[in-house]
Amino acid sequence: MKDNAQGFELDDILSKIENDSYWVDFIKVRHLEAGVLRLYPGEEDTQCPHDADELYFVVEGTGFVSLGKESRAVKRGSVLFVPAQMPHHFYGNRDTLIVLYIFAE
Repeated sequence: MKDNAQGFELDDILSKIENDSYWVDFIKVRHLEAGVLRLYPGEEDTQCPHDADELYFVVEGTGFVSLGKESRAVKRGSVLFVPAQMPHHFYGNRDTLIVLYIFAE
C-alpha cells in the first residue's frame, strides 16, 4: 500500500477541538503522530509525561512551559524538544496559545 501525501489547514484542525478538550491529533501514521493544542488564558494544561519523545512548535501566543524542574518563556516561533517521560506543561499565557506537537514513536 502506498502512502498518500496530505495537507492540513490550521483553522480546520482547530475547529475539531472538542468543547471538553484543548487538543486534537490530526495525523497518526507508522512512527509519527501530530496534533495541535490550544490553551485559552486561564485554561489548565493537564497533560502527563508521554512514552515518546516530543517536539513542540509555538504557532501563536506567549506563555511559559515547565520542563521537569525548569521553566522557560515561549513565544511564536519557539521550538521545544521534550524527551519521553519528562513532566511538562504550558501555563501563564495571557492570550491564546496555539502549539503544534509531533511525537516520534
